[in-house]
Amino acid sequence: MLPCSLEHFELLLQGNDHLADLLGISIEDGWTDYPEMVLVAYDKLRNDPSMLGWFFYLVLHRNDKRLIGAGGFKGKPDDQGLVEMGYEIAADYRERGLGTEMAKALIRFAFGHSYVQRVIAHTEEEYNASVKILQKAGMRFVGTIKNIENEDLWEWEITREQYNEL
Repeated sequence: MLPCSLEHFELLLQGNDHLADLLGISIEDGWTDYPEMVLVAYDKLRNDPSMLGWFFYLVLHRNDKRLIGAGGFKGKPDDQGLVEMGYEIAADYRERGLGTEMAKALIRFAFGHSYVQRVIAHTEEEYNASVKILQKAGMRFVGTIKNIENEDLWEWEITREQYNEL
């Protein structure tokens, strides 16, 4: 996982080849299911550079030298030490444990900061691959919530205490 810096974003916005050349990797179309997030994430980081590390990561496959996903946090932890994470792995790399590895790395990063008390994530309201990843990463089902579009989502969490017991 590589924290996506302003330079990385700017190169991505110029075209995948620019970032690929800098990092010495390949970047295929479809590496993300949410290409619109690149510009949104770039604007957020540009407006608040302190979000680096608490925001957008590029997922690189070392052996294949390929960009295979993205993830990170929705922002810095709040005053109660809560942070929300999200992730995605390109379709060609799913079902290999890479999503679980990424989720665990994000959780480990978060709890590496003493002020983080809880990490949450949201999934669609169905038992799917994302749910399995969160369960393997030690997260527990909390309940159903409504998102801003008034759709039901499942909320998952792991507390610092639960993390320390793993």
